[in-house]
Amino acid sequence: MANQNRAVYRAFASQVRQLQGVDVSDAAIDSFLSAMTVGATTAVPKATYACITVVENGVLSSIAPSDEIAGRLDELQAKHDAGPCLESAWRQRVVRVDDYDTDDRWPEYISDARMQTPVRASVSFPLFRESDVMGALTLHSVEPDAFDPDGVEIGRTFAAQAALAMQSDTRQHQFSEALASRDTIGQAKGILMERYDLDADQAFAMLRQVSQDTNDKIVDLAARLVTLDHPPRAN
Repeated sequence: MANQNRAVYRAFASQVRQLQGVDVSDAAIDSFLSAMTVGATTAVPKATYACITVVENGVLSSIAPSDEIAGRLDELQAKHDAGPCLESAWRQRVVRVDDYDTDDRWPEYISDARMQTPVRASVSFPLFRESDVMGALTLHSVEPDAFDPDGVEIGRTFAAQAALAMQSDTRQHQFSEALASRDTIGQAKGILMERYDLDADQAFAMLRQVSQDTNDKIVDLAARLVTLDHPPRAN
């Protein structure tokens, strides 16, 4: 067993070395997560399929499924609004199914999974939960009782890497949106400064006051002002 464990950790270390060379700060996030799910099936003993499940505003999406089987299992969970991936994402805890033939949780999902896929065991790891968005990484196996403590620990490490990558991607999008908002507000301030002979502080105060009076966000109000001043050209 000790030799087997060392081999497993060597395989895991090899996958991490490959993943560390992937840039996750831009569009490469998809490639990184695909490498993550495929790498997890290689590093975790008896893992056959893997998928990252994300639920946003109640809508389930499969990200970087290792194959069609992993994607199909997510479809079944979306159909029944129940299953180990959703449970893990919602509860933010590891959820393990040792044997699909005997597990009595989520009976409709389990029944469909048994009939439509060869999967007989799974383990799901929480990735994140923020307001209306949550996610989990799930490993599936065609063997019952597939995931021992060592395998779970390796899977947990892959989940941590995936969570960091996805949070980095989210922060990048948030930063980009913040920059766009700042530019829009700056343009609106410039319009007001020129039109009403105001300084920058006075222009922003005017935006803020109108925002409060109309119950609109400043950035939305600024965008409308920019559009009115510079209407889009007709095609």
